[in-house]
Amino acid sequence: MIIGLRTRLLLPLAAGIVLCAAYTVAMSVNASASSRGLLLLLVVCFAIVAADVELVVIRPLRGLLAAWHELRPERFGPDVGETSTRSLRALTAAVGRLGTRMEAYESALAEEQRLRHELEQNVRELRERYSLTVERANDGIWEWNLKEDRVDFSPRWKALVGQLQATLDNIDQWRSLLHPEESAAVMLRLEDHINGRTPHFDEEYRIRHDDGQYRWVHSRGTAIRHASGKAYRMIVMDNDVHERKQIEQALVAAAEALSSVSGDDFYRALMETLSSILGTRDNLVCYCVGDPPSKAQTLAYYSKGKFWDNFEYDLAGTSCGAVIDRGEIVYAPSGVCDIWPLEKEYDRDSYLGVPMFDSSGNIIGHFACMDGKPMRQDLPHLALFRIFSVRAAAELERMLLRRKLEAARPAA
Repeated sequence: MIIGLRTRLLLPLAAGIVLCAAYTVAMSVNASASSRGLLLLLVVCFAIVAADVELVVIRPLRGLLAAWHELRPERFGPDVGETSTRSLRALTAAVGRLGTRMEAYESALAEEQRLRHELEQNVRELRERYSLTVERANDGIWEWNLKEDRVDFSPRWKALVGQLQATLDNIDQWRSLLHPEESAAVMLRLEDHINGRTPHFDEEYRIRHDDGQYRWVHSRGTAIRHASGKAYRMIVMDNDVHERKQIEQALVAAAEALSSVSGDDFYRALMETLSSILGTRDNLVCYCVGDPPSKAQTLAYYSKGKFWDNFEYDLAGTSCGAVIDRGEIVYAPSGVCDIWPLEKEYDRDSYLGVPMFDSSGNIIGHFACMDGKPMRQDLPHLALFRIFSVRAAAELERMLLRRKLEAARPAA
């Protein structure tokens, strides 16, 4: 016989009440009102306990039992347990893969942060180096924001034109400083580069100084562009080349002036002119002696403000020997004695040597300008010195030809 849960819970309490009732009936003759009241209280308590058992215990348990019947494996077939196990394993594997991917993402994020930190550090270092390079290069910088049409001029650039305290912030103000003879050409070159027709902006022109004089500058700039190729910013570096341009103009003027002089007078005028323009102490023009040349014979030697007697000297181990051996212009603005130790005897620190060739292309001599202190780093384009080289070579070739003719002429 199976006894229900409710019966098991209420049976002991009911048995106690029955015993109390039986005892009360047996003793009914002598029962008092209090005994009957106690019996009534017990009955009430039983009823309350029975109700609590039904509500608090029996009904919830019955609900759980019904839910269990709904979830019994038999309701879903024999493979439901195996399917659930496979699903659980698949879910576990998916969670594991997700965890692995999260770890990979976290690792990639950490690496990206490290790389970004390194990149920011490199950018800071590059900016510092750029600022230091610009400062040492003594160049003036201006930056044109094409979208906002605003120009930022560096203090060095403003000092370049003598307007350190001036308020300059647009391209029209810059354009107004250009020399009238070059303004249109410079603006055309600038627009060509901005529109992508040239790889760089590179131009020499004159710009008005605050004192009213025009000074030569060399501008080099580049446009920063979007991926589409449209320029949105222009950065330009200007270098003061006024003194170099003056030297170039003086050299061209000297070349024209020397065109009316010939022979020994030409050599002497050439040396004196170059010494004056370049500010060099020792200046000489020579022709080669020997085949191949091993010595040089001066045609004119101008040093310390006067001409000296001509002389012959060995080329081996000298700066002049390098010009003859290489057949090209040799320029050492400083450190000559470190390159050619024999020059220490003459206390020379800088050297400029230009070869001279005959009409057949053979080297026949050279001229040189030297000094005991360093030369300018921004000498004029060395090609300008070829003007003098060609003219001096023509004079020398005529002299050598005349000597050959005189040597071949029979004695009277």
